[in-house]
Amino acid sequence: MSRAPGSFLTGLAYYQGVPVWRHALIIQWALQIVSGIVVVVLVASFFANITNAIQDRNIPHGFGFLSREYQTPIGQHFLPYESSDSYLYAFGVAATNTIIVSIVGVILATALGIVVGVARISGNWLVSRTALVYVEFFRNVPLLVQLFFWFYIVLTLPPVRQGYVIVDKLYVNNAGISVPWPSPPSWDAALVWMAIALVSIIAGAVLHRILTRREELTGRPSYPLITGGATTVVAAAIGWLIISAASGNAPFGISVPAPHGTFGRIAGGFTISGGLMALLTGLVIYTSSFIAEIVRAGIQSVGRGQTEAARSLGLAPMAALRHITFPQALRVIIPPLISQCLNLTKNSSLAAAIGYADLTNVGKTMTQIAPAVSIYILLMVAYLAMSLTYSLIGNLYNRRIRLVGN
Repeated sequence: MSRAPGSFLTGLAYYQGVPVWRHALIIQWALQIVSGIVVVVLVASFFANITNAIQDRNIPHGFGFLSREYQTPIGQHFLPYESSDSYLYAFGVAATNTIIVSIVGVILATALGIVVGVARISGNWLVSRTALVYVEFFRNVPLLVQLFFWFYIVLTLPPVRQGYVIVDKLYVNNAGISVPWPSPPSWDAALVWMAIALVSIIAGAVLHRILTRREELTGRPSYPLITGGATTVVAAAIGWLIISAASGNAPFGISVPAPHGTFGRIAGGFTISGGLMALLTGLVIYTSSFIAEIVRAGIQSVGRGQTEAARSLGLAPMAALRHITFPQALRVIIPPLISQCLNLTKNSSLAAAIGYADLTNVGKTMTQIAPAVSIYILLMVAYLAMSLTYSLIGNLYNRRIRLVGN
């Protein structure tokens, strides 16, 4: 059978029997492609304009300075640091400071937020109202104001010579809090034991998973938590004894802080600086007030029938919350919780206002003797990398929660 002229072109104008200009799927794809092209053009134009402006105005740029000596002290640092180290290493030290603050802050803020969120729906009037006041006050006061408040609280502590001393091992003053801290006599032995401890933790987790699965299939008690925990502790302890016998020293000792020198500066142990204390306190309290509302909303999103069914089975209120309500509420809690974790990480950049040597503070100091454009590009890339990493971890956990729930 012969086809009429133009019938082939007419057939191309249809998809699944619908004209392409009216098909919803075709329209969506076309809009996404056009939007992508527009975004790429705008971004390319933006960076082209920046490059031209830098060249026209002879603004210093480039990354050749990263190999030079930084020659500037960094107050609080978790990695070993000397002023003779390079810009790149100093940037890594500052990034480590920010990462540690964000990880510790997320853990503490999440724990505190869960407690306050559960207290918000407590049947006790005093507890629920106290939690409500906590949430409404701290989430409505700007974080920068809170950081200044906590920092000035730290400054009101007595100076180093007149500071508080607790059992000759804990020193509290306006320079910070000095506490005993593990210190390895030899890093080789310490790293070997840390590797053994990591393997022990993995083995304990695998054993816990196997015994939990066996308990679910057979119904017989297997005590997965006790067995997994005991396996981890025993394996790590055996590794400790073997390394101690082989090297003649324990993998870790305890460094105790003590005043030294004319001015009584505290040496030894680990000192949590005043800026770090104020920063963590402000970040944790501020972020936990938002997490508390997320937890409250997540728990209340679970149908009351679930709670009533748990009560009918004889579960106590806290047991019903732990085993029935909260696991189901995680589906609602996790996505906004990820956002709050990202906000805490980005809000840590306010540490520059109270003198803590975070990524932004050190980067700002670097701009005095290095190209500012290059420094801020590095800062943006570093914060973007941290945020994407935390988001990936949170999304993977959220997917696991949803798969388990299904």
